Amino acid sequence: MITYHVFLDRTRLPDAADWARVIREAGFEVELNPDFAPASYSGYLPCPDDRTGFEYYLESFAEPTIEIGEHGAKVIGQRNSVASLRFSGRPSDRDAASAAAATLTAMSDGVLFDTEPGHFISAAEALAWARNERYQPIATYHRRAMRRKARLTPPIILRLLIILFLVVAIYWLRR
Repeated sequence: MITYHVFLDRTRLPDAADWARVIREAGFEVELNPDFAPASYSGYLPCPDDRTGFEYYLESFAEPTIEIGEHGAKVIGQRNSVASLRFSGRPSDRDAASAAAATLTAMSDGVLFDTEPGHFISAAEALAWARNERYQPIATYHRRAMRRKARLTPPIILRLLIILFLVVAIYWLRR
């Protein structure tokens, strides 16, 4: 699942009708249901039906996670809620989720976090991001590699020598 997070102040969360109107005014071909309650709704949100949509969750936000990182925590600032928009990766679902996330970010003066490249995007750049235009992230989360570098320690060298000895012995016995 791919997720877009919109960090915002809960008092600036728009109602669904205004959000749907702004999506249309911004030129996106997404039909957000104007009757859902953004402050309490959780689950799959069809746009306009089950063939296109995304999962929507609104949660309180207090402590940054390791996924957000130090730079992300700075740009999020005092925003107290996070709206998460998750989708499977189908192009129609991605278009609906990106349009909804970008307009929500712009309407609420939020910060959008695109988890795939690790970009934090300001409200001013969110619509350009959703339209696949050039945008400038305000912060980037760099994933740390979880692998350790291989080291030739004495136990590893001993194992390699044993394997080499066995290969040579098998070759010599077969001759």
